[in-house]
Amino acid sequence: MKPSLRVALVGCGKITERLALPQLRRCPGAEVTALVDIRRSTANAIADKFGIARKRIWTDWRQMLREADVDVVAVNVPNALHAEIAVAALRVSKHVIVEKPIATTLADADAMIAAARAHRRWLMVDQTQRFDPIHETAYEMLQRRSLGRITQVRGRIGHAGPQYWAGTTRTWLTDHRRSGGGALMDVGIHIADLLRWLSGKQVKRICCQAMKRSKRMTVEESASALLEFTDGTSGSFEASWMTRPYEVTTAFYGERGTLRTAIGSAHPVAVQWCRQGDPNHQRGPTRYPRVPSSSRWGGAYPYFMGCIAKGRRPFISGEEARASLEVILAAYESARTREWVDMPLRAGH
Repeated sequence: MKPSLRVALVGCGKITERLALPQLRRCPGAEVTALVDIRRSTANAIADKFGIARKRIWTDWRQMLREADVDVVAVNVPNALHAEIAVAALRVSKHVIVEKPIATTLADADAMIAAARAHRRWLMVDQTQRFDPIHETAYEMLQRRSLGRITQVRGRIGHAGPQYWAGTTRTWLTDHRRSGGGALMDVGIHIADLLRWLSGKQVKRICCQAMKRSKRMTVEESASALLEFTDGTSGSFEASWMTRPYEVTTAFYGERGTLRTAIGSAHPVAVQWCRQGDPNHQRGPTRYPRVPSSSRWGGAYPYFMGCIAKGRRPFISGEEARASLEVILAAYESARTREWVDMPLRAGH
């Protein structure tokens, strides 16, 4: 019996190797029926590692769309190429999951969203931090509104640089034409998306400073941003390629207490309640909610396959991903002008 969903993976880099294919192995209703990479040797190595027949390999994604019998296309290529491939796949009625960020410009993001609507197919962006069980747990708690009104949020994400993720110093992530930016576009998109999703708030304006340490680097290595949300909440985030070890933290300050998350901590989710009448002091011990060992959805790919099978709109839709991209593009504009930048952004970004 044929699987219900046939999947094509465009790009055989680290995202496909470390994330997409391991997750797809856990999807009994899905099968990888096409692999695409401009380097056949790279695709061959991935096919051999995951037991995929080499006859399912293409080096041209356009040819693959004409010849392969697939239902879903996963776009795991340099950021600037996302839109062209996604729009082409949507126009031939394929569902599309694309690696973050959705694109490098709002115009490209809009084209992807329009194609999904016109052809009645799902478009989802893999914002992987939303599928971390730590953040899933925090989301469920924040949805209960037990902290009262959230008045301030902050977040930080950082690692040692893309060369350690890619395993080579020659990576497209440091090429602005292909990546769209440095640490802000690479990991800042994660923390901006997390703060938006976990708080349920939308950014009104942003002020950002971006920095680079190496004279050989053409993109920023770190950035710090101040945020004002539409409801008056204040916030901040940092993104860095100069953090050792890897770090993802968030904090949400409410009228009745504070919730914090920290990947890698012995207590990855912590809640402190304040005393009534004396909110400067803590009421009772800090709570450490139990965090499951894995995502409730099994990750982005099992979740997306489930959305397709059930006809359910993904909660990281093209529109959601566009909103997070707009925060990052506004941050770049602020870093360039050294001024606060209002949202929505003007046309041309």
